Amino acid sequence: MSLKDTVIKLVEDLIRDTDYYIVEIAVSDSKIRRKVSIFLDSDAGITIDQCTEVSRKLGLQLEEVIDEAFTLEVSSPGADSPLKFERQYVKNIGRSLKILKVDGSEIKGKLVSVENGSITIETEAKKKVKSETVALSLDEIKEAKVIISFK
Repeated sequence: MSLKDTVIKLVEDLIRDTDYYIVEIAVSDSKIRRKVSIFLDSDAGITIDQCTEVSRKLGLQLEEVIDEAFTLEVSSPGADSPLKFERQYVKNIGRSLKILKVDGSEIKGKLVSVENGSITIETEAKKKVKSETVALSLDEIKEAKVIISFK
């Protein structure tokens, strides 16, 4: 079993009785100092204290598995991280998204709804183009990011 597979199993065991879910796990193969990065979320969001708790427990377990020095990072995905799971879209209903479709086209608009593997976006109105409602299957989306607004 690879180190990444071991880390995934350990994290899944740690968060089994919580509402947290794994967004991403990355393990560097550096010979100098390994880095294990865990990105967790929940439908209600995840706090620094919750990440710290997982980090402490996981760190103790990883010391038994990794012989050399390593860095452990447990955090939530950043505000500029792409949405990967349907449940991440649900918690961002009402926010503006920038979507890159698999075909290379791009859509910007407000996320209106999420249902059964599809989302509905109300596109931004432009000078001579009215806004429109577009339904997309999650399979059509290569990358979707929340547009951060400081208005």
